[in-house]
Amino acid sequence: MMQLRSLSTTSAAANYYKVTLKRSTIGLSKDYRAAAHTLGLYRLHQTTYQPVNASTAGSILKLKELLRVENVDAIPTKEDLLAAKPARGYQVIGSKF
Repeated sequence: MMQLRSLSTTSAAANYYKVTLKRSTIGLSKDYRAAAHTLGLYRLHQTTYQPVNASTAGSILKLKELLRVENVDAIPTKEDLLAAKPARGYQVIGSKF
């Protein structure tokens, strides 16, 4: 007998797509704009996190030339995003005076 292996039970499978709109939808037809809005993308360089499923994958494939997609295991919290940002302003290291 042949045994079937399930890929969904592996720990290497990602849970979310990190989707970023890299090109504009200006000049495209309404169905392309609707697909971008379905993914929650309204502005350039906007990033959303979508669950890994067939409908999300279909929308991503429709807009594949406009998007950057990464697989992630979890959605980062607001604290995680703020910790990754550099400090505001600048710091004077040395002076020639």
